[in-house]
Amino acid sequence: MYVVYPVHIDGTPMGKPPRMRHHPDCGHFEWRTGETLGTPVLATPEQMRTLGACDTCVGARDKNSAGSPLGTVCPTCRQVMPLTRICDNCR
Repeated sequence: MYVVYPVHIDGTPMGKPPRMRHHPDCGHFEWRTGETLGTPVLATPEQMRTLGACDTCVGARDKNSAGSPLGTVCPTCRQVMPLTRICDNCR
């Protein structure tokens, strides 16, 4: 998963931390013109633990992995759970 540090329309950083995690192809990175706002960077382990996942990305993953135990997502933190279906992040 990736994060993007918020930027102004002109691309200058706002100095704020990312608010959520995304898949690299998430539409939240694109402005109306199709231009990418900010630079997606790989989320750190700390960001993986503390930032929630983008609902759009979770919905796409749930749709693509329907019926698969590997696609089970924790309802609390939105992390993909292991086969045990016990969230390692929330336990």
